[in-house]
Amino acid sequence: KRNIIFQGVNINKIQPPIDSFGGKIQRPNKAQMTKSKCQKQIQMSKSKFQTNFKAQNPNDKKNFWILDFIWHLSFGFFTLLVPQTFLRKDLRLLSLIISCYLLSAGTASADWPMFMKDTVHSSYSSDTLSLPLKLKWRFKTDGPIYSSPVVYGKMVFWGSYDSYMYALDAESGMLIWKIKTDGPILSTPAVSGGVIYFGSKDGWLYAVSIKEGNLLWRYETGGKVLTSPVVADDMVFIGSNDYFFYALGAKDGRLIWRNKVLDYKYGGLYSSPIYSGAVVYIISKSGIVNAFDAKSGAKVWAYRTATSAYSSPSIHKGNFHIATYSRILLALDAEKGTLIWQAELGEWPYSSPVAIKDSVYIGLKNGSVKSFNIKDGKPEKEYKFPDELNSTMAVSKNNIAVIGCDDGGLYALNLEKNEVSLQYMTNGGIHSSPAIANGIVYVGSKDGFAYAFGP
Repeated sequence: KRNIIFQGVNINKIQPPIDSFGGKIQRPNKAQMTKSKCQKQIQMSKSKFQTNFKAQNPNDKKNFWILDFIWHLSFGFFTLLVPQTFLRKDLRLLSLIISCYLLSAGTASADWPMFMKDTVHSSYSSDTLSLPLKLKWRFKTDGPIYSSPVVYGKMVFWGSYDSYMYALDAESGMLIWKIKTDGPILSTPAVSGGVIYFGSKDGWLYAVSIKEGNLLWRYETGGKVLTSPVVADDMVFIGSNDYFFYALGAKDGRLIWRNKVLDYKYGGLYSSPIYSGAVVYIISKSGIVNAFDAKSGAKVWAYRTATSAYSSPSIHKGNFHIATYSRILLALDAEKGTLIWQAELGEWPYSSPVAIKDSVYIGLKNGSVKSFNIKDGKPEKEYKFPDELNSTMAVSKNNIAVIGCDDGGLYALNLEKNEVSLQYMTNGGIHSSPAIANGIVYVGSKDGFAYAFGP
């Protein structure tokens, strides 16, 4: 029997705070606001919204078309229904509200709200990076940081081995709040709807208000929670070392479904799930990939790899990519679960594959990053680093990849010029995977510090 704990909070009254996307909209000059300018402002908002939304949510076609419909509705309102003579204060305000809404939807793409950025683990930012990176600030925790940072609005979040989840000001690094669990935190959090979700080695999944840092609910699993949650369709998906994969209600923590996965006697779930097209995917330590219907938990397909897996998967252009301990990178058809290709890595992978354009990149224990053609898996390039790579790289719009190395260094890899350059040396190995938001790089280190770097 599993427990859902509410600390003085009525479950029926829990409502996540309204999303605050940040960004500022300059109010138009009242004397200059005309019907054509209203239309132009909304059109510009639409263009920015489309670009940023597609970059952050490459597979979320449903919500894209819903928001696109809202734009057409608002534009049609001004074009067809509003004569010039009636364009007064109330309509000017309406146009501003519509523009603010669409622009806020676009600026949300600057966030990095979960492990590897989004539900498909794209690890790609629509921001550009300027090198060299310089230290902006660092924040000391009381334990090594394995958890990767996530960025939401003006806040950045990290878990630490000291059992605390930290919320910091993304610009200054000042502590906003922290909340203690009963075990070390390796799990990377996920933020959605004003709530942060994360697991702990104490076996619980936590839901905390990002504004106040108050516990909203927590759910007890039967084992350590080492994986990172993914949030989609008002549900939180996460695996536990009790051999179960869980789907919980995001608002109240109620159990929607759970499935037991086949695994070794001393196995468990180390790989983090991904979500695409109403299907959630998870791979157990045994190397078995399971695709479940997100709403019902029904099995869509399963695929057995040759050996165990610690790396997390990603999806790009219909390909499901996963690296296994047999030193193999596989591409499966995400819809059918059939093998498309497999490639020899030559070394163990702990980091996760990242697909950018027509190539798949992955870091290896021997200090190499290798790339493969996304269509047939043929080897392309290899980049050398001075020590093991357990961190997964994050990639910017201008093809700068940042990755942590076990020598303590944060490195930049220019994917166009094939150049590797050290940006900063910490005092501990970096297993945490970097996040890019608003031109800033965030990463944690085993030296116990959370770091932020900018131009």
